[in-house]
Amino acid sequence: MKKFFEFSKAPIVVGTTAAVLYAVDSLIAPRIVAGASFMWVAFAAWTIMFVMSMKDRVRALIGMVIGFAAAVGMIYFGQLFDTSAIGINIAGLIGVFIFNAAVMYFDNFKKYWMGSVTGIFMGILLTFSGLGVGMGVDTWAGARVLLGTMMLYAVLGTLCAFASAELINKWKRKRSERSENN
Repeated sequence: MKKFFEFSKAPIVVGTTAAVLYAVDSLIAPRIVAGASFMWVAFAAWTIMFVMSMKDRVRALIGMVIGFAAAVGMIYFGQLFDTSAIGINIAGLIGVFIFNAAVMYFDNFKKYWMGSVTGIFMGILLTFSGLGVGMGVDTWAGARVLLGTMMLYAVLGTLCAFASAELINKWKRKRSERSENN
């Protein structure tokens, strides 16, 4: 029974954290978009941030804002001219290439706070995903709501990642210390 409890700590912590996140989402999301849930944003952040250090988590959150700006840039660049070939918007194609290539240059700036390529690409992902649920960047108000929602849930996911990783690592260290002493 003791061994079962030892192996059950991490699943119980993760399950409890996810249940709390579900409750928070149930209270917040309907106030943002009727009938919506943004748990997927928090889970995406939780998944990505789980293995990061605290410094890298902060960098990733800042990177998400940069990614949001890059995604908005891609959207507006794609609307510059209305030319397509075989059903592909040429401006969109060029914009996606330019903005994504530019993001990779940020990897060279690791000593600055913008050095989280993971966070930047996550910001791009979340921005385009937000468009898929009817949130838009066609007005300043819409852009603020999308960015605010994305960052709120990314911070919630980061807090879940921090709490679960810290507890799980603490238990692993204790288990390792006990096995070394035996």
